[in-house]
Amino acid sequence: MNIRAKLLADYYIGGTLQALLKPVTILLGKILRRDHNLARCSSLTFVKMMGGGSLVIAYPALLATKHSPQVKQLRLVTTSAVKPFAEILGVFDEIIVIRDDSALTLLADSLTALRKTFRCDAIVDLEVHSRLTTVFSVVTCAANRVGFYTGISFWRQKLATHLLFCNISSGIYYFYDQIAALFGGQAPDMEMCVSAFRQQLGVAQRTPDAASLRIALAPCCSELGRERMLQPQEWVYLLGRRFSREPASRQIEIRLMGGRSDQAALEQLSDAIRMAFPGVVTANHAGKTSLAESVRGLAEVDELMCIDSALLHFARLLGIPTISYWGPTDPASRLRPSELNRDEIHYRKLPCSPCVHVAQEPPCRGDNLCMRFAVDPDRALETNPKWVLTAEPIDRFVRKGAP
Repeated sequence: MNIRAKLLADYYIGGTLQALLKPVTILLGKILRRDHNLARCSSLTFVKMMGGGSLVIAYPALLATKHSPQVKQLRLVTTSAVKPFAEILGVFDEIIVIRDDSALTLLADSLTALRKTFRCDAIVDLEVHSRLTTVFSVVTCAANRVGFYTGISFWRQKLATHLLFCNISSGIYYFYDQIAALFGGQAPDMEMCVSAFRQQLGVAQRTPDAASLRIALAPCCSELGRERMLQPQEWVYLLGRRFSREPASRQIEIRLMGGRSDQAALEQLSDAIRMAFPGVVTANHAGKTSLAESVRGLAEVDELMCIDSALLHFARLLGIPTISYWGPTDPASRLRPSELNRDEIHYRKLPCSPCVHVAQEPPCRGDNLCMRFAVDPDRALETNPKWVLTAEPIDRFVRKGAP
């Protein structure tokens, strides 16, 4: 199932099931009058079906929940794509996988997951926008169902027993921390998180070398929000700007990082970098290592250059300096403030930004002016583009003054 099919299924099938379940749920709630005291919950089941990077952002809250005196077990219900991210964090005692590559496997694995989580102490839905995860939480018959609500997710009322407000324009980490507080935990500062995560991975701090500079470059992201990506020539421009800070005698190595599907694109980028900077050594690691090996590899570099992606958040958990470029997402909503981390952030807020998690598809459909602003504000021609949606598919959007 591609991302569009998943979103449509979540909206229509999830919406229908919610409408059917809500009257029954309200009625049973009044009849059974179950105890919804969270202080008595010792076994927690989290649900996160999309976005491994969100789990990484939630690490401080998950770590606090894990170490709460009342919590004895943490479980996660997730997909095959997100499972590797959860395994790296090392906070879950059990990971239950629901395969979503087809409707048949999705249904079969969901039934298995329901059997394993039926009548659990508490289920925590980390999906802010999903309707199907709300349905899943309800049919587990968990005594406590914790979730988020936004200005438009009124349909979650009466389906969850505990709802936390989530302002999507604010830092998502604030709302993750509220979950930890519900179960007697308090999110630690980033210094403690970095120490715990490095200990979990078994990696040490890299000793800086004045004679060489090792940079990891992560220019790719997940299928959700591909408009975050930059063009190869833009990365060459940014690298040239970065190299200008270094003495000519310093040896520079670039490690390109990505998934198996990114191999060809990163090989082209590697060729472009070598052509522009003959003295720079490049290595394409895309698809050649597992996610866990890639994250451990981050501990061996001096800094990371990237867009908004999971590797950025892993680098921050390792205490690695980062240089990041933003547009469709707002860095203030993703990067937890920290006195420890050294983050160089490039972002110019346009009226249409952020659009990820706000619109079903970006209003520019990939003509990401916001990212060009992040690369070089002087090259962007207008600050308030007029994105016009029409009834017929179009290749380019109409801008001011266009015929």
